[in-house]
Amino acid sequence: MVSVLIVGQPNVGKTSFAINFANYLGVEKLKLLVRQPAGFLAIRTYQLEEAYEELVAVEPHKTTKIQSVQLKLPIGKKDKKVRLIDSCGLVDEIHSKQKIRRAMAQTLDQLFQSQIILHMVDLSQFNYFSQLKKIDQALYNLFHQQSGYKILANKLDLDRQERNLIKLKNLIDQKLIIAISALSQQGFTEVKAFLLENV
Repeated sequence: MVSVLIVGQPNVGKTSFAINFANYLGVEKLKLLVRQPAGFLAIRTYQLEEAYEELVAVEPHKTTKIQSVQLKLPIGKKDKKVRLIDSCGLVDEIHSKQKIRRAMAQTLDQLFQSQIILHMVDLSQFNYFSQLKKIDQALYNLFHQQSGYKILANKLDLDRQERNLIKLKNLIDQKLIIAISALSQQGFTEVKAFLLENV
């Protein structure tokens, strides 16, 4: 089964995207396979609203484990299966908490095991910066020539994000960008089409 990793900084909307993309594909109960930093696995099942309440938060690093859900991508009379993987946010500096450092190490390990990488960036960060953060630039430099790599420019639903999307397009290859709203499911059709092309 093809692994699809969602990666990016903390609070860019990775977990929101995972939950809402599963919902977009018709999932009613979210069955998450959770890999603890120590290595053992657990299965947790959530109603979608419950998943949102428990797994999404305003504070950074709510996600401290690799958690994945198996999804079916409909194509004609068949379905293609993927494993959509949510991960701990990556930061530029070495984090002070060992738990977060271990979670980020898990994410980095998963980067090189996944066939498809959905690199999520927060469009609202371009209100204050006109360049990518160091970690985003490093991910882009490392993976932008791979066919299974796409940047998801999230939070398109917020005010003035079209202007920030233009800023982003001036920094990187426009063909690699899908503008989305993880909350309103905007751009999900394009994400599904990209996945189908690469599984």
